[in-house]
Amino acid sequence: MQGSLESIQQFFAAQPDVELAYVFGSLAKGSAHSDSDLDVAIQTRQPLSAEQRLDMLEALAALTGRPVDLVDVAHAGEPLLGEILTHGKRIKGTDNHHVRLVQRHIYDTEDFLPTVRRLMEARRQQWIS
Repeated sequence: MQGSLESIQQFFAAQPDVELAYVFGSLAKGSAHSDSDLDVAIQTRQPLSAEQRLDMLEALAALTGRPVDLVDVAHAGEPLLGEILTHGKRIKGTDNHHVRLVQRHIYDTEDFLPTVRRLMEARRQQWIS
C-alpha cells in the first residue's frame, strides 16, 4: 500500500482544486485484498462537475488498478465522516482544513447522539418487556 499511497498523494498534490484528501477503508487500515476498492474522500474549493469527477475517478483507477469510491466530504454524513476521520489517512490538506472538518464531525455527532441514545433505550425496554 505504501507505494500506492505515495502515488495517490502525488496525484492529489497536482490537483489545485482539492484542498483536503483522505484515503480510508481497507487500504488505509492495511486489510485490503486484491479485489478491494480505493476509498477516497476529498474537499474541493468549488463543487466538481460531473465531468471533473469522472476524470478524477478514471485517473485514480488507472493509477492504482482498483475501482474507486470518491466521497465529497461536504456531503458526507455520520457515521461515514467519523470513519474517514478516525481510520483514514490524510494525504493532502492543511491542519486548519482538517480541524474544521473534525469540528463539523463533533457537532454532527453531538446532534446525532441523543437520537441514538433514545433508540437504544427503546430497544432495551422492548427487550426487557
